[in-house]
Amino acid sequence: MVDFPLNTRPSGILCLSVLFLLLSNCRGKFAVVKKCINRQTEKEFAAKFMRKRRKGQDCRMDIIHEIAVLELAQCNQWVINLHEVYETPTEIILVLEYAAGGEIFDQCVAEREDAFKEKVVKHLMRQILQGVSFLHQNNIVHLDLKLQNILLTCESPLEEIRIIDFGLSRIMKNNEELREIMGTPEYVGIPSGLNFRIWAELPSNPAFYPLHNQGSCKIVPLIL
Repeated sequence: MVDFPLNTRPSGILCLSVLFLLLSNCRGKFAVVKKCINRQTEKEFAAKFMRKRRKGQDCRMDIIHEIAVLELAQCNQWVINLHEVYETPTEIILVLEYAAGGEIFDQCVAEREDAFKEKVVKHLMRQILQGVSFLHQNNIVHLDLKLQNILLTCESPLEEIRIIDFGLSRIMKNNEELREIMGTPEYVGIPSGLNFRIWAELPSNPAFYPLHNQGSCKIVPLIL
C-alpha cells in the first residue's frame, strides 16, 4: 500500500461546498455515495464518503490502497474515473465520475423488452472483458467483480460500462497466489494467482469450476 497526502478540510460537507451541491445518495455497508453537481460547470459527479474507522478499526490505509488502484487504472476507459480526493478527521471522500445508468444489475431485473438483446450483451461483455484484461495486465485483481459493481454511463442507450468498488482489490506480483477467501459470498470464485483465467473474476452463483477453456465466460451473459 502507498501512502500520500490528501486534501484536508474540517468536514465532509465543507470540503465540497465551494464546488459541489450534494443531492441524492446511496448508502453502502461502509460508505455513502452522493450525487454532486459542480456549481461552476454544472457537471455531475459522485462523491463517495468512506469512514476511516469501521467496527473500531483504523481502515485509512485500506482506503488509500483503493485510491492507489484507481490511480493505476486511470488510463482505462472501462474503469471509473477518480477526479479528486479529500480527507476529514473521520472520512475520506472520493470524487468520482458519475455513471447515470446505475448498476448493470438493476437493468438486468428491470422490465424492459429491449434491454438486453444478444447484440447488447455482446457489446457489454466485450467492454467488461477488456476492462478485466487491462487490470490483469497491470497486476490488479478486483476480487469482487459482480453486476452490482459494474455501472452504465447512461440508461438508454446502453453504451458504456464502468467497473467500480476496488476496496477488496489486490496488486499482485508475478507468480504470487492468493489463498484468502475474498469477495461477496454468493459470487466468490476459486483462489488463484495473477495468471488465472478471466472467469475467476466473473460472478457465479454458486462458485463454478470450468472444465475447459470454452466455459470461461458463460455466466455473465446468462445473467444478462
